[in-house]
Amino acid sequence: MGFFDFGTIFFLIAAVVIFFQLRNVLGRRTGSERPPFDPYSAARTGDKDAAQKSENVVSLPRKRPPGEPAPDAYAAIDAFAKPDTDLNKGLRTIKDNDPSFEPKGFVDGAKMAYEMIVMAYADGDRKTLKNLLSREVYDGFVAAIGEREAKAE
Repeated sequence: MGFFDFGTIFFLIAAVVIFFQLRNVLGRRTGSERPPFDPYSAARTGDKDAAQKSENVVSLPRKRPPGEPAPDAYAAIDAFAKPDTDLNKGLRTIKDNDPSFEPKGFVDGAKMAYEMIVMAYADGDRKTLKNLLSREVYDGFVAAIGEREAKAE
């Protein structure tokens, strides 16, 4: 049968038909098409201004370039901890790494966590302690709870 067997001819005809169908569906460039989108063209700047004036658009705060502190970035820290103390330096380091850090919110959260830990320890609630503590600290609390239960306190 050689080169011109039935299977080869069938697939050749199928490929030609598919090629022409795709050419008809996808079309050809005739020169009357719209130019491709150019995000850097000056003609599109008017559309951007109109979008900014729309009431549905909410502009998000821009991130400050690295190394440029906010005008009063450390005012809350200085009010919370005296300047030139280790606590103040530590809080400033945290603020440098996380600009959204607020010392009052941090301390309030720490107080709530401390209260939850003390209450869970008093109740012998190992599940809550496991969620709040690191593995090493949790093991110490569980040992203390076990000793307290063994003494029946």
